[in-house]
Amino acid sequence: MQVSLITCTNNSEKTIKDCCQSISFQTYDNIEHIIIDKSSQDKTISIIQENKKKKIKIFQQKTSGIYGALNEGMKISNGSIIGILHSDDKFINKDVVKIVAEKFIDEKIDVLFSNIYYTKKNDTNKILRKWVSNLNQGIQSNNNLDKLLFDGWMPPHTSLFFKKDLLNDIGYYDESFTISSDYDFIIRLFRKEKIKIYFLNKFTIKMRSGGISNKNIKNIIIKINEDLKIIKKFNSNPIKTILIKNFSKIKQFF
Repeated sequence: MQVSLITCTNNSEKTIKDCCQSISFQTYDNIEHIIIDKSSQDKTISIIQENKKKKIKIFQQKTSGIYGALNEGMKISNGSIIGILHSDDKFINKDVVKIVAEKFIDEKIDVLFSNIYYTKKNDTNKILRKWVSNLNQGIQSNNNLDKLLFDGWMPPHTSLFFKKDLLNDIGYYDESFTISSDYDFIIRLFRKEKIKIYFLNKFTIKMRSGGISNKNIKNIIIKINEDLKIIKKFNSNPIKTILIKNFSKIKQFF
């Protein structure tokens, strides 16, 4: 099974080498790495070209925003499985994609998610936060996940792998949301009937702190407002869900 990994870049010279090398060094061979670049003016593209081993394709972004870039990447991808690795993230070891692909084959699953580490921006060996999904490893009940989502639970978006053909039914990222479209996408994905969702109880990705959602007060307010719109869209209890969704993250720092 070919796995397509999508990375969005925008003047990412400080971190893109780690990202590319963590993909290049994967023991799983059938990987397509798609880079959607937003007209980087630094050394991003040259660093990518210097550190590629797997099949890699670089495209200039035509739309706007990160979700527009992800949609572009998914539409041109050839793999039967899609994963996302942001330019400032990296796989925790060389066997992550191999393990994920084996689970898709052995367990006959449609979606997989796992745990991630948040690290210091300038030192990925310094763990700041552990995002653990707190579920038993294995196939998950769709009804149970649906209830958890509306109780404020969320899996790490960057740990998500899914079959590309699911996009025919659930659609792509909603680009009207600038920060929380991943939340909307995951709800639509997990609510789809008759699919198998698997929780891999392992840490698979190191994600640097300083993402767009908590970059500043303005973005935090935008994120909360978008979360509220999404929760109302799916007829959940907005106040309860928002409170649990945010306060449940506190324990990830301990």
